[in-house]
Amino acid sequence: MDFLLDQILFYTSEKHQDIYIHLNTKFDMKYQDLFMICASLGFKHNKRAPRENQGREFRSNYLNTNQRATAYSIILSDPEIGKNIEQFEDPEFKRKARKHLEEYAEGGIEILIDEVFGSRWDGNKLDPNYSEYEIDILSYIYSDVKAVPF
Repeated sequence: MDFLLDQILFYTSEKHQDIYIHLNTKFDMKYQDLFMICASLGFKHNKRAPRENQGREFRSNYLNTNQRATAYSIILSDPEIGKNIEQFEDPEFKRKARKHLEEYAEGGIEILIDEVFGSRWDGNKLDPNYSEYEIDILSYIYSDVKAVPF
């Protein structure tokens, strides 16, 4: 039932690979942490984007218990594939669920680029001299959570 404990490979888009690498090397933000932040943002804002050219990968068994719970919540709440826990054993469903999570993460990273990174992202890489990306991401998430829904 907990199919994310299997060795499922998640991929990021090649065009956003530098963001993952930069935040990992400069701020010790693990790939799976940023991926789940982005997937959550993408899901919350109903923004999915196709993953272009395969970039960095990580295994689903790197996700901790809270991250897996978040991923399952996204999958079960997805209007297209969710609401049917019995499908969790179906290999085709697992493929679709992985694809949806990747697309939500792509949508979420585009939100971060537009709303958080702004001019610090030149389309290829983040500004290496800026040192407050973590604070900016957390501030954005905090303000997004506190935003009035209407």
